[in-house]
Amino acid sequence: MRYFVFLFLFITTTISAQQLLIKGYVIESITQKPLQSVTVLDVESNKWTITDEKGYFEIKLNDTKQFNLNFHLLGKQEKNITYTKEQVSKPIIVELENDDLRLKEIIVTARKGKDFSEIILGREAINQVQAFSLSDVLEQLPGQATTNFDMNEFKTIAFRTVRPNTISNSAYGNKSFGTAVVVDGIPISNNENMQSYGGNYGANGAGPFSPNLIGFGDPSANDFNGYFSNANFGADLRQISTGNIEKIEVVQGIPSAKYGDLTSGLIKIEQKAGQSPFKIYASLRDGTSEYGFSKGFKISDNFGFLNASLNYTKSNSEPRVSYTKYDRVNTSLMWSWANKNIRNSFSVDYGFNNDNVNYEAEGTDDKIVKNKKKDLSISNRFKINFSESYFDNLDVNFNFSYGEQNTFESKVVNIGGTIVGTSTTEGVYEGSYTSPSYTSIKAVEGIPISSFLSADLHKSISTDSWIHNISYGTSIRMSDNKGRGRLGSPETMDGAFTNGNGGSGQAFRPYNYADNILAEYQFSLYAEDNIVKNWDRSALSIDAGLRYDNQYGYSFLAPRINTSYAQDDFKIRGGFGLTSKAPSLNQVYTGPRYYDAVLGDYRLPGYYNLGIVQTFIDYPNNENLKPSKSLRSEIGFDYKLPFATVNITGFYNNLYDGITSQQLPTTRQVADLQINYNGNQTPTYTITGYSPFYYLQTQLVNKYISKDRGVEFFMNFDKTFIRNISFDFNGIYVQTTNRNDVDSYYRSTNAKTPEKYGLYKPYDENYKSFNLSGNISYHLPKIGMVIAVRSEHFIISDNNYSKDNELYAYLDQNLNKVLIPKEDQNNTALYGHIMKTKSVYDRELQKVYHNFNLRVSKDFLNGFRFSFYANNFLDLKQTEIAFVNGTNEQRIKPDMVKLSFGTKIEYQF
Repeated sequence: MRYFVFLFLFITTTISAQQLLIKGYVIESITQKPLQSVTVLDVESNKWTITDEKGYFEIKLNDTKQFNLNFHLLGKQEKNITYTKEQVSKPIIVELENDDLRLKEIIVTARKGKDFSEIILGREAINQVQAFSLSDVLEQLPGQATTNFDMNEFKTIAFRTVRPNTISNSAYGNKSFGTAVVVDGIPISNNENMQSYGGNYGANGAGPFSPNLIGFGDPSANDFNGYFSNANFGADLRQISTGNIEKIEVVQGIPSAKYGDLTSGLIKIEQKAGQSPFKIYASLRDGTSEYGFSKGFKISDNFGFLNASLNYTKSNSEPRVSYTKYDRVNTSLMWSWANKNIRNSFSVDYGFNNDNVNYEAEGTDDKIVKNKKKDLSISNRFKINFSESYFDNLDVNFNFSYGEQNTFESKVVNIGGTIVGTSTTEGVYEGSYTSPSYTSIKAVEGIPISSFLSADLHKSISTDSWIHNISYGTSIRMSDNKGRGRLGSPETMDGAFTNGNGGSGQAFRPYNYADNILAEYQFSLYAEDNIVKNWDRSALSIDAGLRYDNQYGYSFLAPRINTSYAQDDFKIRGGFGLTSKAPSLNQVYTGPRYYDAVLGDYRLPGYYNLGIVQTFIDYPNNENLKPSKSLRSEIGFDYKLPFATVNITGFYNNLYDGITSQQLPTTRQVADLQINYNGNQTPTYTITGYSPFYYLQTQLVNKYISKDRGVEFFMNFDKTFIRNISFDFNGIYVQTTNRNDVDSYYRSTNAKTPEKYGLYKPYDENYKSFNLSGNISYHLPKIGMVIAVRSEHFIISDNNYSKDNELYAYLDQNLNKVLIPKEDQNNTALYGHIMKTKSVYDRELQKVYHNFNLRVSKDFLNGFRFSFYANNFLDLKQTEIAFVNGTNEQRIKPDMVKLSFGTKIEYQF
């Protein structure tokens, strides 16, 4: 180890080339007054400085042929400028314009970033969507689509994949859980969320991503109103308001080695920090209203700035009734200060989210569902520049998050004196009877706690015309849950969690998270080198890094590389990397599983009720559950035409070791009883022996595989034949193959046969999708107005699979696996009792369909800004033929966005 440290120090002190001091001024474009506190960043080396009260700055960089400097100040248009060595031989002057609709050029759509395949959404791209949450903004990305507005269920996202029709899909669950959201360098974690009524056992074979276990409502009773709790899924994007977001960068390909605990993609968010005018706004849309304000105060030159924001949102997914509601409150307070060598920001964020469903006036069961979530987050971000040191700068980020989650459901149940088990130990005993009519109450209390600490060092080294920008660092995460867990009593639970039919279901018992959950840790190290080589007409860039993760005790090495070579107006690029995502606490700690077998039910009205129950207990905590992993690769090219820029990227992603459920046939000994009657007295019973009882136990395993391959493209027309008109479009073609790589079991319909279960091989689910999206915007800078029309075109949407077609073995009475000869696998005379009905599913998009959305925004010189939108403003109604209730019928396609209107009013001073 000492040798490597000495070697690094020797290299950094001996091969560093002579440095060049760049000087300059940053001024306001109209008034020509100096701008203070402008951040000046060298994009390649990550070196930075800030301007003083005269707008003056100095930054010392390695002596190379060209420099790429970024100038950023809140409220001004961000600029990236490339300078040659000759241009910086004397002080440079940079002019920044106000970031509003009166700019000569604005970008109102998502654009591919400069370096590799990252996508940038600036402030105007966020404003134009008139978003109520981050979820609305990300609908602009290739492969995503505008959806009917609904804030009454959680919102997650996965990139470069075909999204299935339902989120209760292990492929989508794994991928959305593997989408990382990072705010100013601090990751948002959902690993600690344990808001689920069940222990991930998978009712009827369902996996850990079944919303019926982690959500609310009863689809069979037609009162289902969305999935409120997102345990086992990614961050709930509807909880992230956009009012305080300055810029979003989305990495769908290979992320930097700095970022971990992800498999699908990375969303990096920059928040507003610095002096800004007082802004208030109000938005209205489809039964939803949002109100907010923000202000950036300058305290003093030495004590920096204080940014405060408040956002309140109230939503009802069905405005005609009042029983479904969602309330969100987000508050943020950030103190930031900086000088030429140190930047620091300290922030406190508090959020409150409340889902509430009250059917008391709508149904006979007086159903009430509530899901409340409070979050407190304290973060600090520290950056320091070193002069004449082995390191250029150091970044240290810290975060502590504390949450309170309360889930509650009550309803009147009329199932008439059902027997339930109550024991928390195994054995035979007298069960309890429920009342003929009672109020079923179940609740979950979670207190998720997480912390994050990271430190990153940077050093820029140059040799001749080669530049090495070296970064390395470490991070540690902690996840825990201190809540009381699943609350309730077996006597007052509904039929979904009790069992009165011989022991096939899991019964309910309370489970305390604080007493049973251990804090889990993730530790990481990484090193990365960004290598840049510039020639007169070409440039080479290589980002090569290696990351080490220890996630819950499992170690993983993840090499990652992104590279590009540019020649004049042409660039070719490619990337390869490995990523991993730790399981959630809810997936690791399922708690004991209770199975109550009702052995006898003896009743003599007016005299006695005797229910005899035998309880079995499994202890299936998934402590051997490993992180899921993803191999990610891409290749693409960019070409700049005189009138447009074209970006095409081909990609292949392979998710493996994904988390899914696996059924394990198990046998237990059920007591045989002799009932002793004694007139009108309560009978007694004697155990005379035991008989085998077969059932399927479920555990979570790393056996899910999902592969995505496809092509993604952007085309941005910078100049058109009509002045002030810009046009761009993007699209994506994806093929997705999902495979739950476990056998499935079918219980024999004849208990007397030696074959107890039939075994079926895994099968592939195949998806294809091809979507295009275009945007035409008309910008009038003199009057501060933008009119934009976004079109979406859905050309291919296919899904097919062959399910339960390959019976290849059976389990005998001792649960030994016996292979069935190939010639007998379809022999119904021998194996008809363990054969499922063959199932083939083949669905194709019947017709190409389209959607058109209108956006209008207008800035007024008095500080007002007015925005209007209309989704599906042409009121298109694409139909399809669907097989419903045994017949084919024509209906409006469910994916079509409904005609809807909304508006937003802002005022700043």
